[in-house]
Amino acid sequence: MRIWFNRGYSLAPISAAIMAAEPSLEVYASVGQGLPARPGPIVTWVEPEGTTAAYLDWVSEQISCYGIDVFVPTRYRALVAAADLPCKVALPASPSTLALLEDKYAFAEATSALDCHLPTQLVADSDSLERAIVEYAGREGPAAIPCIKPRNGVNGEGFWILMKDGPMRHLHNPDARRIRSDLYISALREQEQEGAAHDLVLMEYLPGPEVSFDILCQDGQLLKYAARTKLPNGDQAVQSAHLLEHHVASLVAMFRLSGVVNAQFRRHADGSWKILEINARPAGGSVYSESVGCGILVDWARQLTGLITSDNIGRNAVDARIRFASTVELVS
Repeated sequence: MRIWFNRGYSLAPISAAIMAAEPSLEVYASVGQGLPARPGPIVTWVEPEGTTAAYLDWVSEQISCYGIDVFVPTRYRALVAAADLPCKVALPASPSTLALLEDKYAFAEATSALDCHLPTQLVADSDSLERAIVEYAGREGPAAIPCIKPRNGVNGEGFWILMKDGPMRHLHNPDARRIRSDLYISALREQEQEGAAHDLVLMEYLPGPEVSFDILCQDGQLLKYAARTKLPNGDQAVQSAHLLEHHVASLVAMFRLSGVVNAQFRRHADGSWKILEINARPAGGSVYSESVGCGILVDWARQLTGLITSDNIGRNAVDARIRFASTVELVS
């Protein structure tokens, strides 16, 4: 049986992990032009540029030529969902739900009734951002530090914690993602003079820790998961049972999710847990939970290809600590 992933994240290690655990499966991948094709999949195709119609023609040709049984798109999902392709197409949710999950403000609004909701403000321009920061400063009780990120984006793109002091802090230590708020506002105003800026979202910065859930689900039912907690020393704890399971199950049911998705939670200063986002795709870190026996990715692949059903997916008991080591790879 053959599975094809298009334009996903960390496709190479995910493909390798699936095939190592289930040798009867072959996994193919495709990437955009100019992107590296790393070892892992059987073949990594370079996707053509051009019209969407031409893209669909190419996809259909690849499916027929290579005998693909299941196509798992992360690019052009709405387009692919409406197309008549000669194989099974696996989507994690409806196109409208996928659009909502990619919109951080819409997602926050949709989860406003949940205990794990993180209040989020929409920021349309520099003036509204300035007003919002003043409101934060005027709140009663412990001071809340605001943070900001693009309304749409992945992998923490554009995330900044807005501080009151330290005019050079973002230059001295850019990895800390901290910047004085007036400098951010000034840069945003200059951007607006050059052209319309993208919408932003503002929320309270949560001190953590952060827990990332690799989730296997089907039609809104939580089948199993691995909770990966980032530890202060850089290690990760990987657990197959976690106190936030009820929140995860509620979110899976709310958005009627299927396949492997990722949900990220972070702890508030008051001890409560807040949902940051749901990424409707396997996280790159899902291979870490796979390496300690959680079986999220391989059971998903087996389910997609009919080797198992939702009723006979097992849950291994896992409570492990993992550490990352650097290696040197000869590339030429």
